[in-house]
Amino acid sequence: MENIKSNAINQVRAIYNYFSSIQTFSMLIPEVRTNISVATRNTETEENIAAIEGRITVIGGFPKACGDIKFGVSDHTARLILTAKQFDENINIVMNLKYFPHIIERLEQHSDLQLREIIREEQPEEVKEQEHSTMQWLIKKTIDEIGRIPDIIWDKGAMGKEAMMRLFAQDADDMIRKLEIILEILHQDEVIE
Repeated sequence: MENIKSNAINQVRAIYNYFSSIQTFSMLIPEVRTNISVATRNTETEENIAAIEGRITVIGGFPKACGDIKFGVSDHTARLILTAKQFDENINIVMNLKYFPHIIERLEQHSDLQLREIIREEQPEEVKEQEHSTMQWLIKKTIDEIGRIPDIIWDKGAMGKEAMMRLFAQDADDMIRKLEIILEILHQDEVIE
């Protein structure tokens, strides 16, 4: 088990190390901040999900981890990954990123990534009222509609809820590949400006 946990921590570290020195990545950090959640194989609890304690924020224009990589410190992204794994055991990592309409548009037109929009207003009242149930609803609705977990599930937000992109991956290399595609779009935008 210790080996499995070390592997999860190393994957969080690899992803964080990839973007921590890329200033452009700061644009992708939402108001609620971002996190990287990595599940150990066959996990069913948040205690077996590695993430960055306190999430990732922006300091001096760069993405910065607020704490250490630990188990059981993620909530939002941990619930996403646990529900996703019920439908696809190969999904082991999720990150939440800031929503940009032009990024979604460019990804749909110029990448191999699969995207799916969720309309938050379609969430049933009983789900809204039940604490910690939105992430499960979001995954289950996606599965009902397309039968799989796409690379990105996104929404335009709702009253009191920030618009968000949720990026899913199998492992650190897969996540970094997808982040490279998104960052390339941001880089192109900066060059055009």
